[in-house]
Amino acid sequence: MSSATLTAIQNQINVYGNAFLMVMGNIGNVLIIMVFSQQHKSACSFYIMSAAVVNFIFLTINAYFQIFPFDYSAGTTGSIIFCKVSAYILNIFGQLAKTLLVFACIDRFLITSDRASFRAFSTIKRAKYLVFLSCIFWSVLPLHVPIMRTVVNGRCGASGIYSTIFALIFVCLYPSMTLIIFGSLAYYNLKKLQNRVHPLLQNTNNQNNTFQRRDRNLLIIVFSEVFTYIITSILYPVILLETTISQYVVLHKSAQYSQIESFILTIGYLLLFSNSAIPFYSYYIGSKSFQRDVKKLIISIYQKITKQLPSENVSTTNRILTQRDIHV
Repeated sequence: MSSATLTAIQNQINVYGNAFLMVMGNIGNVLIIMVFSQQHKSACSFYIMSAAVVNFIFLTINAYFQIFPFDYSAGTTGSIIFCKVSAYILNIFGQLAKTLLVFACIDRFLITSDRASFRAFSTIKRAKYLVFLSCIFWSVLPLHVPIMRTVVNGRCGASGIYSTIFALIFVCLYPSMTLIIFGSLAYYNLKKLQNRVHPLLQNTNNQNNTFQRRDRNLLIIVFSEVFTYIITSILYPVILLETTISQYVVLHKSAQYSQIESFILTIGYLLLFSNSAIPFYSYYIGSKSFQRDVKKLIISIYQKITKQLPSENVSTTNRILTQRDIHV
């Protein structure tokens, strides 16, 4: 396959792949926000809902940049500024979304712990505080991105090994390792969940079972997203590392070799980008409770749109009309 053909395929995948992920992902993120806004009762729910908001923004901005690429060939001051600012903004929202997933996973470890001090740390107030701090943190830490980013040969990119190391650590290793560690600990705690009694719900066994059931449902949701994140984020660090090493090892790269690297890097980035679009669908496949919540939401929206009465009200109205007919 020639380099020109591979470039054409890469461009088509980049445009249509990003457009598809943006549309389907944002539909899912809106549904997540609507579902969890109705049951805003735990820190984990707040993290998931906040992540959906961040993912919505990230998908929209990133897809726009990918579908309508800026022309950097002129090398003007405006194009250089746009290159730096766009990379900085995407870095903030991309890292923030990963951090919120990590927080949700850590929260499941805390809430399934048999230590009351750990469970007490899982509150919505602390969750809001951590989300606020994360926004500040990820607004400051990637300040090097606009410094390292520039336009070279008509393309916006980052030169040097520092940017690669940063991406490997904060995009790949940090979230993946943290999710694996706390996901494993939460799974271990889940094995002991039946012997745990929440101090706030000791009145009746039914209340305790309801609480544990809600905990398990949220844990399943988080596990499903952790699994999909790890699977979809494997390729990107591998090809990124290979590309960086080959710059110093392979002295004279052929045009086809460089194009193959660029093609695989595009696929890896698209898979990484899909992490912001997949959550709703992984939740829906993995959790029957989430399926029921989504169906209730859709029915409620449909009834509001069509202005239909709920089934209970309809049956009550029919009963009253029947009684009137009998009396007449």
